[in-house]
Amino acid sequence: MGTIKIAVLVLHIIVSIMLIVSVLLHSGKGSGLAGGILGGAGGTMFSGTHIVEKNLDRITIISGIIFALTSIGLVWLYS
Repeated sequence: MGTIKIAVLVLHIIVSIMLIVSVLLHSGKGSGLAGGILGGAGGTMFSGTHIVEKNLDRITIISGIIFALTSIGLVWLYS
């Protein structure tokens, strides 16, 4: 049982770091860091910024779901 606890804990730490990074990369009302990756080209010439934002949304949602599941799993394993 100790190996499962350690594996879930390591997964939880990795996912929490991914979640922090993906939330910090999201743009606010400006173009944000995700828009700055393409040099501020914006949506006028390139549609790459929209694709980056879409993928970043997916990564954030998936990371949040995995974070919630590992949180519940850790509570269940350590109680």
